Amino acid sequence: MQKWILFALATGLTTSGMAAPKLVLAGDSTVATVSKPRKDRPDLAGWGQMLPDFLTPEATVVNHARGGTSTKSFRALGLWDRVLAEKPDYVLIQFGHNDQPGKGPERETDPAGSYRENLRQFIREARAIQARPVLVTSVARRVYENGRLTSSLGPYAEAVKAVASETGVPVVDLHRTSFLLFDQRGEKFSQQTYGPSAEDRTHFNSEGARMVARLVAEQLQRVVPELAPHIRLVPPPPAGAPFEVKLTTVTQGYDGETCWVHPRAGAIPGATPTVVLTMQKLLMSGSDIFYALNDTRTGDLGQTWSPIRQHDDTLGRRQEPGGVVIAASDFTPKWHAQSGRLLGIGHTVRYAGDKVMHNRPRETSWSVYDETTRTWSAWDTLKLPDEAKFFNCGAGSVQRVDLDNGEILLPVYLKAEADKYYRVTVLRCAFDGKELRYLGQGGELFLESGRGVYEPSLTRFQGRFYLTLRNDTDGYVAVSDDGLNYGPIQPWRYTDGESLGNYNTQQHWISRPDALYLVYTRKGARNDHVFRHRAPLFMAQVDVEKMAVMRGTETVLVPERGARLGNFAIAEVSENETWVTVAEWMQCMSPNVIIPPENPFGADNSVFAARILWR
Repeated sequence: MQKWILFALATGLTTSGMAAPKLVLAGDSTVATVSKPRKDRPDLAGWGQMLPDFLTPEATVVNHARGGTSTKSFRALGLWDRVLAEKPDYVLIQFGHNDQPGKGPERETDPAGSYRENLRQFIREARAIQARPVLVTSVARRVYENGRLTSSLGPYAEAVKAVASETGVPVVDLHRTSFLLFDQRGEKFSQQTYGPSAEDRTHFNSEGARMVARLVAEQLQRVVPELAPHIRLVPPPPAGAPFEVKLTTVTQGYDGETCWVHPRAGAIPGATPTVVLTMQKLLMSGSDIFYALNDTRTGDLGQTWSPIRQHDDTLGRRQEPGGVVIAASDFTPKWHAQSGRLLGIGHTVRYAGDKVMHNRPRETSWSVYDETTRTWSAWDTLKLPDEAKFFNCGAGSVQRVDLDNGEILLPVYLKAEADKYYRVTVLRCAFDGKELRYLGQGGELFLESGRGVYEPSLTRFQGRFYLTLRNDTDGYVAVSDDGLNYGPIQPWRYTDGESLGNYNTQQHWISRPDALYLVYTRKGARNDHVFRHRAPLFMAQVDVEKMAVMRGTETVLVPERGARLGNFAIAEVSENETWVTVAEWMQCMSPNVIIPPENPFGADNSVFAARILWR
């Protein structure tokens, strides 16, 4: 049996079908396990000690990396002999930091000469014992000049790639991905989040080491496909879950100037339901600058999708007096059973000079889909009573409930022109297949914190109504017997009393006959690098007696790739299938707000449909 060796520079493969691969690491302090950290860096760690976090339990990692070593001194110290004595399946090799000039004659190597020959010798000797080497380029340092990341390790990284190409060895280009990460996130964030001290720009704390190990594991999955079955980038679903999740991609790729956002789907019933998904483009250089709504459809449950169509005439922007531009956005289509029509509801947004008008009127917008012509009616607005509180009142990004008699319970958030805080209420509406009409409203929920409560979502489960509410510092929930009048709001918690960690973003519902589920994002998922912790996307069952999330049922629906996944939606496709649709929103925190097409995790503005298949 041929074996593969993973080098901390770039050596790592596994033979197909191997039940329990053994990975041995050779490298320097950025890779090494730190068993006794120094007092000035108590959280010091190397990425090698974190690599097992991304492998299945049967895989073994033996870390022989040692601080201060180079390709020359690692052999001289007898450490390479220890690597070979392990009889590894894979060897990962990363050096370069201590091969650089200034490290002394016992360590320095020439990236055009001796460094390459040392790597070739590692490869030959690994192969001689039937192990497979994997080269890893040097992880980047966090050294910045004028706010931009710099690197002196380039010649060594290029040497690794050249030797890998020449010898047919897979390479993990860690220098590239770590450089992209530290450059994108900027000096302050990268040093505070990943550095073991304020002064150390080379090594990592445990969080930084884990992030770098993730970058290694993600590339190993691609460049060493035999190892892929043993790499686990997200936690497995809970045992005995009454569903399976199939993650599909509707579209992917973007140009760095605009990206798709707000993908939301509605299902038209049939032997095989037709799913119509709407979405719109966002201008990357602005904030919430949306263009016309588009749609695409599938008649085979997501195996194929029609070409994306932009509906400028009916779902596009409009001009208002004074140079104001108004658009319909945050739009969610859903089948209205009594009328037999697909009704989409969202809200309006107004711009002046391609900037959102802050003190602006907002209306609830709506449009009806014509299945025969595959077109939408010109978007209209819901007519509300002429009261001050409805000055800014919209149903953007909400989940509605259609009652058996055809009436619609539509949650909205609202405030008067002079109000500081948003409030939430549920509107009772009628829809006859042609027009959405206001009939009345329920009680109002409020919280004098942040911007108040907003972006509510409503569901009905076993005769009661459940309403989520967004707040700047917490997600909230309230319960009602009639769908209009609610008890006190309470923050989302796990059943053990700990905060769910959801804040300043949406939560939505999946209601099944025997269980109620919440879909959400949260902090505490090693996702500090994601804007407002809006990825990955989770689902978990709700204990309706405690009104709390059951931690043990938590499942990752859509993994995180550095881009936020906060603006998502639920589509009830059939009795046996529910979809959660979401796009990678390609903006993040400052200083570099736009995530470029080339980024460390491979985010590419994918529009995902997570198909939840109920057993």
